[in-house]
Amino acid sequence: MNVILSTVLVAFISFAFVHITKVQAEEKGKGVVGVVVSELSEKYAFIERKGGTYNGKSIAEKPLGSSIKNKRIKAKLLLESLGYKVEYVDDAQLKDPAKLTKYDTLFFPNTVMMSKEQRQAVKEYIKNGGGAIFAFAMARNDSARFPYKTTDLDLTPIIYDTETWIWEWDNLSELFQSAFINDVKIGNYTVASTNNHPIVKKALQRLGTSKLVLKNSRYHQYGPEWIEVIHPYPNSYVIPILYYETIGYSNVPKHTPANTGAAYAIEYGRGKAVWFGFQLLNYISVDTSLSNEWDMTNPLGKKEVQGEAWQGLKGGEELKVLIDEAIQWTSQPLTTSHPIDRSVTVSLTDVKAYPRANDYVVYGTMTANNEGNVVSRGTMRVELLDPSGNVKTSYEKYVVGLVPKGKSYPEKFQLILPKNLPTGNYQLVAYYHAGRKSKDGLKIAGVTKVISIKNSRSKATILDFAPFKDIPNNHWAKKDIDVLASLGVIKPEQNQTFKPNAPVTRLQAATMIVRSLGLSTKNRPNPKLADVKQGRDGYDIVATVVDEGIFSGSNGRFYPNAPLTREQMAKILVKAYQLTGEEDINFQDVALSRWSHPYIATLKANQVTKASGYFRPNEQTTRAEFAAFVRRAMLAMGK
Repeated sequence: MNVILSTVLVAFISFAFVHITKVQAEEKGKGVVGVVVSELSEKYAFIERKGGTYNGKSIAEKPLGSSIKNKRIKAKLLLESLGYKVEYVDDAQLKDPAKLTKYDTLFFPNTVMMSKEQRQAVKEYIKNGGGAIFAFAMARNDSARFPYKTTDLDLTPIIYDTETWIWEWDNLSELFQSAFINDVKIGNYTVASTNNHPIVKKALQRLGTSKLVLKNSRYHQYGPEWIEVIHPYPNSYVIPILYYETIGYSNVPKHTPANTGAAYAIEYGRGKAVWFGFQLLNYISVDTSLSNEWDMTNPLGKKEVQGEAWQGLKGGEELKVLIDEAIQWTSQPLTTSHPIDRSVTVSLTDVKAYPRANDYVVYGTMTANNEGNVVSRGTMRVELLDPSGNVKTSYEKYVVGLVPKGKSYPEKFQLILPKNLPTGNYQLVAYYHAGRKSKDGLKIAGVTKVISIKNSRSKATILDFAPFKDIPNNHWAKKDIDVLASLGVIKPEQNQTFKPNAPVTRLQAATMIVRSLGLSTKNRPNPKLADVKQGRDGYDIVATVVDEGIFSGSNGRFYPNAPLTREQMAKILVKAYQLTGEEDINFQDVALSRWSHPYIATLKANQVTKASGYFRPNEQTTRAEFAAFVRRAMLAMGK
């Protein structure tokens, strides 16, 4: 009993100490900063690998780098000297956005190695109001490719699933809202401050100067140094705070023109981040005696720089003030989320169908258009379905990078059918599957053309797809309904109708969700619900959504034909599409104490609901409303 009491007491004292320390730090106007300790990043700096070839790709050799562990220690001592409470964040914590919420800001000191799961967690943390300082070389490499064996090639710098520089940070690219241009070697340069952001204005005010200048004069003695160059996309929430005022040497001058950005302040969702494209910690000195953990030498015995600034660099004290203001800025979330629009459309043009000597050919052009404000990638695929709905032939093209308001290269396709094919209406369906090739994401856009073949020896008639007779062209949800129909998420009722104003039933809603997520309905455990029996229509759908935790029964029943209320819909969509974040809502009919409030707030944060004034939580959700909500939730999922 005494052991249990002692354990509880120790746990309580530990919790109280952390809480009191955070409160004390906040009372001083400072917060709690998490410094990321990436074990793989620190190991990566001290490995060497020969170059070679892997799956036809040329792999560069990996030279020995300087100690990242020392940079991490320096970052901790720097932040403590600025008055912050500092805790280390390890690789495991970095996978869970919930565990990151305890920090006002995360500090990434040369964290070059991250997994997709970690990148996603950081993105979600910032989107939901978190802050981050990316101190150079952020998430440049894929930790899944870490070369544990000394004989392995270094496969980490290229995330092979992305296949292009535009995806330098994989799924984290959406946060940076910028194209990665290049790694460039420069020398004898100066970095100066802009004057168009609160971080800079407050730093200059504290310094009592009109301009902050950093100088690097190491070139002739030590050679050039690597920097990273990025270009923010138009209409992004990215503002430069530092730029390269002069550059004495550049190995790629065209990528370092006058006023190239050196650091940027970024707003994403409700959160904020600051990204540095140069090695800022090298400018700064800290009290080396405050730590005995320094790497003294590298594996070759060469002395490592510890807490002091590197020779030939000036401006470290001024940079400390800028970093302090950057942390203060990133620690305060935005009051309202910036919209994150992942809308993509796909089009079919120049579609024709002709008989040839030995076969029948259907050809045309498909193009993906990014109508949103964040970068996208995915696979364009076109399928030809026979009158019975079976896929006869298909063609696909991986789109490696689709910039905001940009479009893919028009992809021409040619699909072959046998000469003596059955006559009837064939469907030509093109869709856009967002995400890494064949690995994740959803089909988020689709379009269909009808190929009416009355005689296999003559040209076919090409018709527009009109799946529902009761959805006029001016219907508010027509686009959402037509896209979901092309993706097979919804299908016509009797007489080609959709019944948009009818209430959506729980079973109909579950069916749409299962189809939109592409969930398998096979081998699901029996939900043991009295009104959903094995062998009856809808059983496999209900078993799937219950097994996935999206729906639940009540009093041993599912009530498949019961209408779905709007607040029930909110909860189901948040669970199904794994939506996160909350935004302050002012619906007069949704009290803070209402059980559905957090779900409705999450829909609002993800722009799934666009209602204002009243949400009408008890009203039945119509089929048109549910179709629109589902498509918006699919776009918001953003993995």
